[in-house]
Amino acid sequence: MDNKKMAEEILKKIGGRPNITQAWHCFTRLRFNLADNSKADINQLKSINGVLNAQFQGDQLQVIVGNSAGSIYQELKELIGDTGSQTAAKKEKKQNPVNIVFDTISGIFNPMIAAITGAGLLKGILSLLMFLGVINDQSTEYLVLNMISDATFYFLPFLLAFSAARKFKTNEYVAVSLAGILMYPAFAGLVGTEESIRFFFLKIPVLDYSGSVLPIILGVLLLSFVYRFIDKYMPKMLRLIFTPLFSLIVVAPIVLFIVAPIGNYLGGYLAEFFKWLFDVAGPVAGLLMGGFMPFIVMAGMHYVLFPVAFDSIGRLGYDIMLLPMNLVNNMAQCAATLAVAIKTKDKELKSLAFSSALSAVFGITEPAMYGITLKLKKPLYAAMIGSGIGGAIFGFFTVKIFTFTIPGITSLPSYINSEYPSNLMFACIGVIVSMVVSFVLTMLIPFESDSDAAEKEIDSQNTEAKPVSRGKIAVLAPLSGKCIKLSEMKDDVFADEVLGKGVGTFLMRK
Repeated sequence: MDNKKMAEEILKKIGGRPNITQAWHCFTRLRFNLADNSKADINQLKSINGVLNAQFQGDQLQVIVGNSAGSIYQELKELIGDTGSQTAAKKEKKQNPVNIVFDTISGIFNPMIAAITGAGLLKGILSLLMFLGVINDQSTEYLVLNMISDATFYFLPFLLAFSAARKFKTNEYVAVSLAGILMYPAFAGLVGTEESIRFFFLKIPVLDYSGSVLPIILGVLLLSFVYRFIDKYMPKMLRLIFTPLFSLIVVAPIVLFIVAPIGNYLGGYLAEFFKWLFDVAGPVAGLLMGGFMPFIVMAGMHYVLFPVAFDSIGRLGYDIMLLPMNLVNNMAQCAATLAVAIKTKDKELKSLAFSSALSAVFGITEPAMYGITLKLKKPLYAAMIGSGIGGAIFGFFTVKIFTFTIPGITSLPSYINSEYPSNLMFACIGVIVSMVVSFVLTMLIPFESDSDAAEKEIDSQNTEAKPVSRGKIAVLAPLSGKCIKLSEMKDDVFADEVLGKGVGTFLMRK
């Protein structure tokens, strides 16, 4: 089925355009907020050719379609527009607070992933080139490549402002202007020289907001309420000029004085907490987080940790929690899926497993999880054990990643740092162990695909009774025959299952 047809089918099964309040996507999932969740037919969505799975995470509908999510979304976008129906948005029902947090963070970060991972991958390549001695940090080549890779992270508040404004349904360009206020060069230049500046009766703390996450998200959230309030009471003919003006005049000082500093300190405390956790109980924390990472990913909880990872990289220069644990999990999923591909006799499953393993090695594991390991169960258990052991190794050696990128094999250069010369070696050890354990366990533990189970059932039905001998004693079956379907019975009472379900036995004379 082509992407356009899939988009049309998915749209039909979720209640059509009027039922969508917001739509976006990540690498492998189409994500929706719906006005009426009951209009989405999950079973029908799962039956669409090309859909790996469909589920509600809180009040967010997730349709897992694999690596073609971006292409399908572009077709879907043509059908529904950028944000879906405004009429439906007015009918959007209240969610519980936990679901709101999950939905908001994933809705803000998912549209930015392409820019973030592209820049992060380039940072890793740059680290590798420096490690190999191809370039040095004094060369103009390094200057240009570092500009290209670092700009996304330095000016992260601008990306967050635009994405958050779409999520909170406020003016994107006013939101970006708010980010510009936090990042204004004259203000940023005071960092380290002044503790605060005076604005009438307010003392505004001077803080570095480059690469920060929570300050601008909280700021845009406040902007969304203020902008709507002012716009509601502003005469229509004056809205274009005075709504943005009064919104910035009201919101910017509050953000600079209260909201942004609170977000900045909160992000710092979260980063320090996870650093402390891995310093004190690294192997245990790594074992648990690595082992249960598949469920964290399936539940969408890893998006809640995105702000912590970004703040940790921005403040400490590295992340020891989200991305490293994701790496061992992804590599474990890859190894388990590859073992399935080698072990199974089901040609269709073998083909799917090979392609899913290839995707997983580059950090995209949804096809492997939903299409292979979760479906077969036992390979998932093997991957969890491998990921847990790899996570424990990462936790024991406090393995660090120094930029945000897709946690796949291409992220390994991002573990290179001259201050931690053994960091890459420990990362490779953890990855190799997680893959070997997952692969070996999957090869050793028996599993059955759908076709394997069907074939086994057919073999059992066609098995005839045979003499069994042991030493001098032989026990012969008194009858010989085979099992047949009940519908093949000549007696209509049995064939029509009047007396219930069952099987028939066709006896053959010796």
